[in-house]
Amino acid sequence: MNFLAHCALGSRSDALLVGGFLGDFVKGPVPTDLPELVQDGIRLHRRLDAFSATEPHLRASVARLPAELRRVAPPFVDLLADHLLALDFEVQHGEPLAAFATRAYRAIEAHRPLLPAQAERFFDAMQRVDLFDRYREFASVERAFARLMARLDRPDAIAPMIARARAHYDDLAGDFKLYYPSLKRHADAWIAARLR
Repeated sequence: MNFLAHCALGSRSDALLVGGFLGDFVKGPVPTDLPELVQDGIRLHRRLDAFSATEPHLRASVARLPAELRRVAPPFVDLLADHLLALDFEVQHGEPLAAFATRAYRAIEAHRPLLPAQAERFFDAMQRVDLFDRYREFASVERAFARLMARLDRPDAIAPMIARARAHYDDLAGDFKLYYPSLKRHADAWIAARLR
């Protein structure tokens, strides 16, 4: 999962949502100077990443992608999951995507002093282009994957990954409809136990 899913799955509170956003920017031990629920949001982000690595329907999506690109397939599936979630957001979360995006951006903005510089720069760009809405376009997956492969010096992975994903789009979307509810149940159970 990428930013939209992590924010949505932690959206029970603004602080959890912010922690979900920060999960990709905070490495190593969770900083204890952050508010407790923001810390929990980072922990939930990490827990969901670990759970998704073993979730069978998500692994089925990875297996549909080129075997020679298996190492970069999981992050591609994460990006694709945000695209598929954006298309199905109201069904999955009972709220229009536009309303959720506005709420999420406001929550992150309210916690701006907590954002590391890299997260702040990304958040400003994210708001400027309305990234959550843009995820509805498959082209957003292509752009994000191309940026990731440029950082990893794997430009050769872009064309075959995109071609396979387009060829198996319906199967990948079907996998999403099975694994996302599983991730949601896992997140809800973790949050319920944590907030007891």
